[in-house]
Amino acid sequence: MDHHSRRAAPALIIAGGAGVRLQAVTGPVPKPLLKLCGVPLIKRIILTAARAGVTRFVIVTGYEADRFHEVLSNDPGLDALEIEWVHNERWQLPNGVSALAARSRLEEPFVLLMADHLFEQRTLERLLEEPVPDGECLLAVDRKIDRVYDVEDATKVEVRGDKVVRIDKELQAFNAVDTGMFLCTPVLFDALDAVDGPEGCALSDGIRALAAEGRMRAFDVGDGYWQDVDTPEMLAHGERTLLGRLVKPTDGWVARHVNRPVSTRISRWLVRTPVTPNMVTLATFLTGLAGAWSVLDGTYWSVLLGALLFQVSSILDGCDGEVAVLTYRESKYGSWLDTITDNLTYLAFFAAVVWAYAGGSGETVIRFLGLGSVAVVAASILVMYYYLLQTGGSGSLVRFNRAFAAHAVGRRHHLFSRLLNLFRMMAKRDFFTMLLLCFAVLDLLNWMFWTVTAGGLAMGLAIFISTGRLLARDRAVAEETSS
Repeated sequence: MDHHSRRAAPALIIAGGAGVRLQAVTGPVPKPLLKLCGVPLIKRIILTAARAGVTRFVIVTGYEADRFHEVLSNDPGLDALEIEWVHNERWQLPNGVSALAARSRLEEPFVLLMADHLFEQRTLERLLEEPVPDGECLLAVDRKIDRVYDVEDATKVEVRGDKVVRIDKELQAFNAVDTGMFLCTPVLFDALDAVDGPEGCALSDGIRALAAEGRMRAFDVGDGYWQDVDTPEMLAHGERTLLGRLVKPTDGWVARHVNRPVSTRISRWLVRTPVTPNMVTLATFLTGLAGAWSVLDGTYWSVLLGALLFQVSSILDGCDGEVAVLTYRESKYGSWLDTITDNLTYLAFFAAVVWAYAGGSGETVIRFLGLGSVAVVAASILVMYYYLLQTGGSGSLVRFNRAFAAHAVGRRHHLFSRLLNLFRMMAKRDFFTMLLLCFAVLDLLNWMFWTVTAGGLAMGLAIFISTGRLLARDRAVAEETSS
């Protein structure tokens, strides 16, 4: 039995139906072209599959086919991909007919996707890694039935071992649901052709035929996310889920419970506009600089306004990345722009606090302590940049934080490592921004100064030591690998 490598497998996307249940929302626009978080559903499917390694797409259209060509053929974000169009003249019939329309284009194994089913990149990567013998197909199923949104509407599947036994929307006894993702050999077309008739055939008909012969296997998506978008309620749930998945494991408490709920609401609106992630980055930068400028005056209201603007910039700081992720516009340039402007904002605000307090105190020692702390923070930022450049070139500090956290876990029994980890947590922007705002509300400019000064020195020390250890560890691993 031959087994095929699927990494370069093409994708067949079925997009022929009218999407009647969503027409109250879409109007005459085909459902796959409906925008979810700023991106048409079908483009979201294509780009996710492309990131999983798929480069060739066969798209079967029917209802309003010309609209698909108009939208996707002129999209520069898809220029690097090979897209072939197939028109299904019998698009009013069940979806198995649309699959059959692409038969002549797919003589090798392929992945079959629905134009209205969201999924994770990693899930498709795992599916593509599965070996499938000639004459068999794989159906990606979700066994977490209690977590499936609107399970009543889902196509139910009975699985025994790794075999699909039965599949139907009306099954009463089932232990999984169909996620709309398949890894197929051309035998699927034979099965569909055998059951096709004047009334057409559904994909489920072909799957049932293969299952009856023991040639339909199940692939469990595990914890992987997927979502059918077939009704207005499913559309709203899909949007909420995509926004909710923007929370990062590195988010601090303030970011998770204060900043992120606000930033995702802003991003939800931004993705519907022509605003780009880099525009958001620059707006965030200017907001932070305005906050620093306001603090320079040193009066209660100017310091409070500055701290508020600094907090606003901290919230907006999440929006550029959120917009980039939601609209598939992440870039190396964007990550560096975000990191550099963020750090310039820190330095400007810290320097403003030092200037405002030290200028009022008139003490030379205070001035030198504050300026020294700002200098240490600036140097530590350069050290982090050096680490990023030495380990891949991406500008995102998430890599640095993850590397530091992983290193700290391995040394958590050391008191010094625990202290370094504490300093790192306190140095998170969400924490110290909120802390400085609280001090500003209470008219505690002196506390703001000492927080910036002591915190800056501690953060610099933590970064200098941890970066040195991380680089030494990476060098040791590289030497061990090469030897």
